[in-house]
Amino acid sequence: MTERSLKSISPDGITGMIFAMEGMKDSIVLLNGPMGCRFYHSTTSQFLSIRPLLYLPAKEGGERVPVDYNYLNDWFFRQERVPCTYLDGYDYVYSTKEKVGAALDFIRENIAFDVITIVNSPGAALIGDNLLELAREKLGGCRAVMLESPGYSTSFEEGYSEAALALLKQVGEPLWTERGIFGRKEREHRPPRVNLLGMSVWQRYFAGDLKELKRLFALCGIEVLCTLCADCPVEDLAGMPEADLNVVVYPEMGLAAARYMEEVCGTPCYVCPSLPVGFSATERIFADVCGLLGCSDAALREESEKARALAWYRIQAVHRGYGKPQGVKFFVDGGPSQVRSYTAFLRDYLGMEPACAEDAELVFGDANVIAELMLKNRTFCGIEISLPGMGYVDLVPKTHLGIEGALLLTEQVLNGLMSRL
Repeated sequence: MTERSLKSISPDGITGMIFAMEGMKDSIVLLNGPMGCRFYHSTTSQFLSIRPLLYLPAKEGGERVPVDYNYLNDWFFRQERVPCTYLDGYDYVYSTKEKVGAALDFIRENIAFDVITIVNSPGAALIGDNLLELAREKLGGCRAVMLESPGYSTSFEEGYSEAALALLKQVGEPLWTERGIFGRKEREHRPPRVNLLGMSVWQRYFAGDLKELKRLFALCGIEVLCTLCADCPVEDLAGMPEADLNVVVYPEMGLAAARYMEEVCGTPCYVCPSLPVGFSATERIFADVCGLLGCSDAALREESEKARALAWYRIQAVHRGYGKPQGVKFFVDGGPSQVRSYTAFLRDYLGMEPACAEDAELVFGDANVIAELMLKNRTFCGIEISLPGMGYVDLVPKTHLGIEGALLLTEQVLNGLMSRL
């Protein structure tokens, strides 16, 4: 049970960069690289449920018209997301500026967007083209972010962290300067405010995670201003300095951005000691945040106690009949926060035992990890905690975070074990 145990099929730094920026609303990520670098990201991104349709630029006084993907051949190749410059040998020798410029022209004239990001593939980054200057020349006042030298050998989390920090520096800081809101406002008679950092559309139950966290903050009388790189419009970046606290949910993805805002804007940050996976972790995080902001977590604790009672009743019924989940072996594959947080909940709350993948009855990971173990004829139950998924279509938002998440995760564990009887 280790962080990203199966390295050959784990998402890398360039994936982290792309999906950090894909988490922004009305955004376009232009991948400057060969076609092979694009297909996986385009295919995965277009199936993310929060992604808006692409729209044609609005005419004065008219409504926005959705783009017809069947005719979106140039640069997009009839896919909704992540257009690509499809570099070849000629471009690597004579520069990529011509293709990047043509792609920017097409996007400007045919797609409505609030922010565009150019991601240089590792090979393209070696050429040395000044693409940020080119983007400013082609796009005028449009907001642009340039991400250089993404590494295939770095982790998803490192790529995401670098992109989130670049977004704040290249788009956020100019907005704060322009609008004169560098400093935090006095609270006066308003509720306390927070930003959430480190959330990602790559998380398996992203929409449900975000909904549950916002619900629990509201239960404590706290307003969520911005969820950076997570279903976030550019306008939300402008108001980030007005938050009283930055809550770093995933430190490996959000801490760099939080430290930057602490230095530039003076906004303090709270780094979650773990993900809010399980009742105890959720209660601790919200008790800490409420203590820092001077508000009460009494309503959250009351709801958590009721949920604990329901979970205990179901767990006891299964244990009396089948002796599970206590002692059941499990394996978690994921990022640092996922491994630590899921392990703590499964071990400390449900009494399960961490084990290697080959010995586990329950495996928590993405579809690649679960499928690889299935091909080895292992007998186990797989539970998805990150993308890509096995194809299950969620119509109702689900979560593994917070109080609702603790109930769902317990439900999946119990049913997973029952399915193996």
